[in-house]
Amino acid sequence: MTTPPPHILAPAPVERACRSAWHETSCTTLDPAERAALAALDRWLDEPELPYAILHGSRASRRAVVAAHLVRAQNEGVAYGAQLVPIGPDLRLERDILALLVSRVLSDYAGGEPRLLRRQIAQEHLRVGPTENEPSLLLAITDVEEAEPLVAWPALFSAVGPRVKVLATVEGDDAAARAWIQRLGFDPARTQIHRLPVRPWPTPGDPAELLATAGASSAKLLGLLSVAYGRLPEDEITAALGAPIEGALAGIEPLVTAVDGTYAFRSNAARREVEEHLVLGARETSIRQLLALPPDGYPCAYVRAHMEQSDAPLQAFAALVTEEHLARWMARPEAYLGFVADLERVRRRAVVVLPMGREATALAVRAALVEASLNWCARRKDRDAPVGVEPIDRQKRIADERDQARALTALGAAMAAGPARAEVLAWAADAARRIQETEFRGDVLLSLAECAGGETGHAFAREALAAFWSTEDAEKRAHQMLVATGALPPEEGVAVAREALRSLRDGGGDPGDIEVFARHFPRAVADALWPDAEALPGPARARALAALARVLGDPERVRAAFGAVEQHLEPYDLAEHWTLARLVPHLDAPEARRAAALAPQFGEQAAELIESLIPRLRALGDPADDLIEALPAAPRVRALARSLPFAAEPARLLARNRRGHPAGRAARPLRGCGCSTWGPGSRRGATATRCSPRSGRSATPAVWAPSASWRATTPYTRPSWCVRPSPWPCASAPTSRTACSTWSRWPATSRPREPPRRSASCSTRSLATSATPRSRATA
Repeated sequence: MTTPPPHILAPAPVERACRSAWHETSCTTLDPAERAALAALDRWLDEPELPYAILHGSRASRRAVVAAHLVRAQNEGVAYGAQLVPIGPDLRLERDILALLVSRVLSDYAGGEPRLLRRQIAQEHLRVGPTENEPSLLLAITDVEEAEPLVAWPALFSAVGPRVKVLATVEGDDAAARAWIQRLGFDPARTQIHRLPVRPWPTPGDPAELLATAGASSAKLLGLLSVAYGRLPEDEITAALGAPIEGALAGIEPLVTAVDGTYAFRSNAARREVEEHLVLGARETSIRQLLALPPDGYPCAYVRAHMEQSDAPLQAFAALVTEEHLARWMARPEAYLGFVADLERVRRRAVVVLPMGREATALAVRAALVEASLNWCARRKDRDAPVGVEPIDRQKRIADERDQARALTALGAAMAAGPARAEVLAWAADAARRIQETEFRGDVLLSLAECAGGETGHAFAREALAAFWSTEDAEKRAHQMLVATGALPPEEGVAVAREALRSLRDGGGDPGDIEVFARHFPRAVADALWPDAEALPGPARARALAALARVLGDPERVRAAFGAVEQHLEPYDLAEHWTLARLVPHLDAPEARRAAALAPQFGEQAAELIESLIPRLRALGDPADDLIEALPAAPRVRALARSLPFAAEPARLLARNRRGHPAGRAARPLRGCGCSTWGPGSRRGATATRCSPRSGRSATPAVWAPSASWRATTPYTRPSWCVRPSPWPCASAPTSRTACSTWSRWPATSRPREPPRRSASCSTRSLATSATPRSRATA
């Protein structure tokens, strides 16, 4: 019995390599030492706490043979579904190894680039493990030293799930085996190491002796096969030798095997032995002869690997990011996968030397853009086609000028100042100017203005403004002009803002809409617009003054704005609630108290407004006890948590508290205060403590006053305070005692989840609001 049939075929060269390796290894008779190693590995399979194993030995030892016999023995039973991954000719590059693993491991394959395949293999299968209805999985990877450098082994094997076993065979002594544990991503504490004894080369089969006695043609053939990454077809060998292959094979038959008209060494050990015994210069000569073959053959598949091996200059890799290289790959069995694998390695190599200059930047950008374009256009239509076969839809437009300009602008924003950044921004500007829709062209140019800054940014902003002037809709044009003010010089920004406000006031829209765009205003613009805003009618005046007051921050302006809001307040108007709520952090105590008196007019939204007013009043010296008592328990705790001296960002805390479990929404502010709401599943247990470096030296016991009533509704939440000595003592003893009295257990089924963390990213500002402004109630 062979290995289980694949879910989907790998590319033809990979399948051929598997058949050849299986034939050479699984049918070989084991000697006593090899049978002992096989028995030891069979016992390892019964130890669930040891998912990894290394089998090592000298070069002549038959490690792959033992691994193949282990795979065959397990497949003859029912406990394991075992797969052999025989690293060797046609299976030395990472793309081919991934294609084989996809074919043998994944049950559902929809295409994708190498990094996606790595993630699917690891996260969707190896880290999860087989289902209950499936047998356990054994992966036997033989001769891992034959794989090309920088294969991302740890990404695959650093964390395997239950009922997954991984065996790797390695050439060398115990030290070499332990070095490979780290390279493969194995856990040293959960890895078992097995050793095969030294074994002599068979007779007649010593590769060094056969090389020494071979004729010139045979030695040349051995040299070609020893440096090749894949099996060589007869026509390529004939072209490289300049003579028929039959004469060259005479005398070296024990070393070479033929499969489907292709030739390679019978074993990896023989290949390595011959390569090390080549005469000076023979290795380089053989590589040159292979790379001089027709470009759609061996060079297409392996030129990148040879260039990396010889540490070729970066500019040599640019030939791999071309239309010609893509066309050659699409005619091969590996197709799309082969080309994007080359792109990924080229991009990674260029990124390593990115600080060296513009050449690396240009190649990295080109490779990334081509890879993104291919991933967009490639579609795997035939689910039964081999791995990697994904036709490319050439008729489908990859990206219009707007997408190109925005992508290049984002790239430029992430780069350090210098010639390379200026060149990328110039490309972005060229794409932006080719955008036909004036509104979109202005949006992208405005993004460029913010990215470039200085006089260059002012020039882009003027171009954007010129595009906006052609917008027919007067209201939309005014909104676009208001957004552009921040990117213009102050005096020009003032003039543009006044013109936009005049247009809105004279019938082109609602002049109060400037509150949506005030965040873009420099202080000079906000100050200049104040007299114009004071002359606006009714509610528009209130909204405009409130927005400008937030920008200016002047107490007198804030009082005037609050007076206007108070005068024109409409009960239950969510837009007015939003205007007043955004003004709260700037109010003085008298105005804040007056705002609290207005809160009941907003019905269900009143508690939210009071919750935001309490931290402001307490910061101004007003304890706000009456407001605290009026709040329900959960918003009361949130308001008090936001009142603590280290809660510097109440808006972010409030946004976080609005998500997740209802009880968790009340508990999460306490986490920012150094508290814990961990459940009984916590590894730290019931006496866990947390303390933030941002914590204050003490905390008010008022936080705990509402806890008694609050935990009556959320009885499984348990606040805790850090009471041990630390560089940031954050609680007094009475507060700690109050906290400890609130301990309780949280059942696993009710435990609140942490909100997902967002990864930091660098991007330009989205101008969606400038094109289609949101309503005031949702902005």
